[in-house]
Amino acid sequence: MFRRWALLCLPLMLCAETRRVGPGQRYRTPCEAVRAAAAGDVIEIDAAGVYTGDVCAFSPERLTLRGVNGRPRIDAGGRTAQGKAIWVVGGGDVVVENIEFTGARCPDRNGAGIRFEGRRLTVRDCVFRNNENGILTWNDPGSSLLIEYSEFDRNGHGDGYSHNIYVGRIAEFTMQFCWSHSAIEGHLVKSRAAKTNLLYNFLSTGNGTASYEIDLPESGRALVAGNIVVQTASTHNAAIISVGQESRAPGPGTALRLVHNTIVDLYPGPSTILRVGPGGPRQPELRNNLVLGRARITNLALALAPGNVVLPVPAAWDPSRPGGAPDLKAEAIPLPEELTPRWQYRHPACGARRPSARKPGAVEDPAPLPGDGAALPPRCRDQGR
Repeated sequence: MFRRWALLCLPLMLCAETRRVGPGQRYRTPCEAVRAAAAGDVIEIDAAGVYTGDVCAFSPERLTLRGVNGRPRIDAGGRTAQGKAIWVVGGGDVVVENIEFTGARCPDRNGAGIRFEGRRLTVRDCVFRNNENGILTWNDPGSSLLIEYSEFDRNGHGDGYSHNIYVGRIAEFTMQFCWSHSAIEGHLVKSRAAKTNLLYNFLSTGNGTASYEIDLPESGRALVAGNIVVQTASTHNAAIISVGQESRAPGPGTALRLVHNTIVDLYPGPSTILRVGPGGPRQPELRNNLVLGRARITNLALALAPGNVVLPVPAAWDPSRPGGAPDLKAEAIPLPEELTPRWQYRHPACGARRPSARKPGAVEDPAPLPGDGAALPPRCRDQGR
C-alpha cells in the first residue's frame, strides 16, 4: 500500500491540496491553513471572512495563496509576525493573489504588509494600504520578486525611511502594470536590487508627500520603460527619479535605460526629472520619453537625444488619472526589439496591448486593445476598450 501511494504522489505536485479558508470552511483563517500546508498546496481565502490580526511567518515551497469571491482584507489589528509584517514569506515559488493588506506597524517603524525573506515571490492583483511599508524585502543576492497588477496606497511611517515598496539587495525585481501612489514621506518605489525592471506602471505622488517617485540608491542595472510618472505639488522632493545617491562610484554593469515613459512635473518650483548621484551611470539612456512640465531633464551634462519630447503640461491634465497625453506630432525613434513597448498601462492597475510604438511616451491613441495575457486578473480582462 505504501509503495502504491508513493508512486501516485510522484511528482509531488500530484499530492497538492486546496485548503479553503473562511466561514463554513475547514480553516477559519489564512494562517491556520498555512500552518497545515505542504509544498504545492493552494490556499483559497474567502472574502466573506474576517481576518483581523491574523499574522504569521511561513516558508513552504510552491505555495499559492489567493483571495476568492471578492478580495479578502487582512488588517494587522495591532499585531505583526516576528515584529516584521502581516505575512513574513519565506520558501521558494510562493504566489500571493487578490488580497488586501493594511495596518502593519512595528516598534521599529518598518511594519510591512509582506516581508519577503524567500527565494522567489510573485505578488499579483493585491492591495497594500496604510502600512509602514507595502512590501519590504531582505538582502539576499539569490532572491527575485515579481509584483504585477497591484496597488500601493498611503504606505509609510512618515519619517522618510519607509515606503510604498522597498526592495533590498536581491538579484532581480520586476514591477509591471501596478499603481503606486500617495506615499507618506517615503518613495513610491525604492529598489537596491542588482537588476530592476519597472514596466508599464502608474506612479503618482497623488495627494501624498512622497519624496522620489523612483529611487535606485545603489543603481544596479535598471530598465524603466512604459511608465506614467506624475510628480504633484504635494511632493517633498524636487527630483522625480533618483539613481546612485547612496554609492560612492558606479558598480560593475551599472546602467539605466529610460524608454517610452510619460513623466509629468507639477512641482511649483525648480525640479529635476533624473538626478544621478556618484554611484549612478555616467551615460544613462533616455529614449522616446515624453516630459510634460518645466523640469530640467538631468543634473548631468547630457544633450537630450532625438525621440525625447518636452512640452508644457496640458491645461486639461488630470493628475489623478494616467491619461491626457497631448496629440503628438513627433515620431518616436525606432528601437531594438527588446526596448520596443508592446504593452501600456491601463487604469486601475491593469495592462493592455499598445497599438504601436510610433509615438514617444507611455501611452498611445487610439484606445489600446484589451490585454490578452493569461496572467491578467479577471477585473482587467473585463475592461474592454
